[in-house]
Amino acid sequence: MKTNPFVLTTVFALGALLTGTVPGRADILYVGVAGDSTIEKFTSSGTGTIFATEAAHSFPEGLAFDSAGRLYAANAGDNTIARFTTGGVGTLFASSGLVSPSGVAFDSAGNLFVANTSGQTIEKFTPAGVASVFVPFGAGLSQPLGLAFDRTGILYEADFGNNRIWKFTTAGVGSIFASGGGLNQPTGLAFDAAGNLFVANLGNNTIEKFTTGGVGSLFASTGAQVPVGLAVDSAGNLYAACNTGTIQKFTTGGVASVFASGLNDPQFLAFTNDAGVPLPLANQIPEPSAVALMLGTGGLLALRRRLLISLPA
Repeated sequence: MKTNPFVLTTVFALGALLTGTVPGRADILYVGVAGDSTIEKFTSSGTGTIFATEAAHSFPEGLAFDSAGRLYAANAGDNTIARFTTGGVGTLFASSGLVSPSGVAFDSAGNLFVANTSGQTIEKFTPAGVASVFVPFGAGLSQPLGLAFDRTGILYEADFGNNRIWKFTTAGVGSIFASGGGLNQPTGLAFDAAGNLFVANLGNNTIEKFTTGGVGSLFASTGAQVPVGLAVDSAGNLYAACNTGTIQKFTTGGVASVFASGLNDPQFLAFTNDAGVPLPLANQIPEPSAVALMLGTGGLLALRRRLLISLPA
């Protein structure tokens, strides 16, 4: 049986898109700089520029991109969520029910989840900004901070006050994923492509790594001074925003280097590529709209034509 080259081309191209590894694209890192009420962005070589100045808001913390490439920022200083165009123009997205919001994350349907730190809840906002309580007060959360989704749609939460990692089903049913051990005031969360969960520990200056089964081990301590936000680039390197004013970069083996310095209280991180397409958050497959954005209309039509050509009559 002959192998059709069109099939191979399509499979490899689509596979690259679904894993976020689009050839010829460089990663762009965004960071909420709370001390300056700005959001900065960095090229893959570490060159930084100001993406947005939040004149109407203050103390940006959590960052997340929707599938259209718009950036959402949780502003702990004025209890709002701001939304920014790809050009850095900001508008108010939400404020209802928020008390010191921090970590944010999108599910595959485009709903935004917010760690409501002082309110001890997790809030949910539809793409239109309609609010509801996903995890209510009294459900066991203590100063929720970082949020991240895995590829199955399970939401993970860093519980700063209880030294725990919670996980929640799509219906909001919670269970403890990890507690004690190396967890010490956990803040930021990030998944790699293999499904391993990384946790920044503010209390002991470490980063822990957990398997999908919840088995934890020390990933890094050198370079992780007061870590807050975490993010993984398309090559699998882990980045940590540290309250000492730096962003640290860790190889897959845990070797640290300084990626950027001189920042005034950096908080959480988020990636896009240089075309403005969000990298898959956690280890998620991008939404269909994100794949469409990566390919463009012409690319989708070409892909469809190749698939049709490859199919037997």
